[in-house]
Amino acid sequence: MSVTVVKGRSLSSLFVVALAGATTGCYGLASDSRYPDVDDATVEKSLVSPELQDDPSISLNRLMIRDEVCEGIEFGTETRPLAQDDLARFLVSVEATEAGQVKARGNLYWFQFPGDEGSVRLRLAVLGDAEEAADELHRALLDHGPGWWGLRRSNLSILAPKASLDTAVSFAVKYKLVCWGMMSYAGLDDVYVIPGPYMEL
Repeated sequence: MSVTVVKGRSLSSLFVVALAGATTGCYGLASDSRYPDVDDATVEKSLVSPELQDDPSISLNRLMIRDEVCEGIEFGTETRPLAQDDLARFLVSVEATEAGQVKARGNLYWFQFPGDEGSVRLRLAVLGDAEEAADELHRALLDHGPGWWGLRRSNLSILAPKASLDTAVSFAVKYKLVCWGMMSYAGLDDVYVIPGPYMEL
């Protein structure tokens, strides 16, 4: 198999990683979150095809998020253990100061993003290490089903409520979450990695 490298990344390992099949049905669990309207122009200019062409189709195996989305932000792979405050500080640094942080229980925290007609609540879990965080997010996405998405960075994982792919990408780009962590999205029977500026193997 040939391997394509883009800016030092092996697309054979990063392009779109299909993980184990889910048994949660076609539609996924419902969510009461109200995402803001999608800004199509913002989504389109943030994406590139795997062949580095503009105007990719918005589908799980045909898009990457441009590094330019994170201009001025350090997005190198994180290896040290992190705490929930690391995400809070990042959100302040990108001026996403409207997001409120609440401790739910134990190692779980809610980050609430208010909107005009509702809010979006992200669940952050602080795990023991990066492998545990990856496993936790993988299981959570499979359990919740299609349309649920999330991010992970080192030993932290974020589960985000159900959204269409373009809405999820728009939200993750708006708040620069794709610069903070590696994005995954649950399809009908798989979990897919959306290649972007921040990546972990």
